[in-house]
Amino acid sequence: MDPVMIKRVLPCSKRQLFDAWSKPSVMMQWFFKSQQPSAPSTVNSSFTVGGRFEVIMHLQTGDYRHHGDYRAISRYSHIAFTWNSHLVQSSLVELHFRELSPHRSELTLTHTLLPSEEVRTKHVEGWNGCLDNLERFFTDQLPLDQRH
Repeated sequence: MDPVMIKRVLPCSKRQLFDAWSKPSVMMQWFFKSQQPSAPSTVNSSFTVGGRFEVIMHLQTGDYRHHGDYRAISRYSHIAFTWNSHLVQSSLVELHFRELSPHRSELTLTHTLLPSEEVRTKHVEGWNGCLDNLERFFTDQLPLDQRH
């Protein structure tokens, strides 16, 4: 099974991007797949190698729980964690952060160990929705004259 691999250039520093994935108070503001969640996501996290996390997306169609543990953390450059949900168990997500300029960074998300093409397709859709929201989150923080 091919992994899910998504690259995005986002209007933020590498540190802001890392913080968006490592700080629950920030993550809850963007981590959901639709533009209209019924409430912000609930995010609980012990952000250390071996620590656990839980994200509950509150959507119009119900609540969706995702959880796992952190396998690797390299401050401002890499995070790896297991990913479990109603669709998949023990898959692996890796995030790589690369600063392109002081206010632009590239995120590479790789999701492996998915059990089927159907599950892979659903995760491509879900991750792209979350990353669309992450981009909106950062864009909304820019001064008006810097928004595209």
